[in-house]
Amino acid sequence: METIGILLAGGMSRRFGSPKAFASINDKFFYEHVRRALEAVCDHVVVVTREELIPLFPDELDVIIDLPTISGLGPLAGIYTAMTERPADQYLVLPCDMPFIGQKETTELIQLAEGTNDVTAVRTSEEYIPLFSIWNHRVKKDLKREVLNKQLSVMKFLDKVETKWVDSEQIHYDKTIFRNINTTD
Repeated sequence: METIGILLAGGMSRRFGSPKAFASINDKFFYEHVRRALEAVCDHVVVVTREELIPLFPDELDVIIDLPTISGLGPLAGIYTAMTERPADQYLVLPCDMPFIGQKETTELIQLAEGTNDVTAVRTSEEYIPLFSIWNHRVKKDLKREVLNKQLSVMKFLDKVETKWVDSEQIHYDKTIFRNINTTD
């Protein structure tokens, strides 16, 4: 089963103040940590970003922007764009602002996912983490409809499809690694 990693790096980063993909931790950009985690388990990784950020990524990466008709419509648009531009059986999605997730966690999620679910996503005891998830290719049609209708909530979409929620403790005992970084503090 071919798995493509989708690295979401196109958000506006309003609260953060600068593109989060290029913030650094442990001497590496956020996107580099995420890319490494995806490359460990995926056949290919595609970065979905904004047009103005493309020159900041190394040329050897597969970097795309949202399809013109859905440009700037958030993570669902990025996921749909990747599914359209890079066909595969399934997609492992991870946003650039989750740099603490590594190879161990992506490997565990792949192993816990079942091909029978539309989406397999992670939750802690306090919150859902819908963008650390595996998406089956068959949701593409439903995803297209939602994005074109400007229904952009990831959680509302996941409520409409068959979503399996995996307890984060099955992946890693420390739930703080699943946090996304929204501020520079």
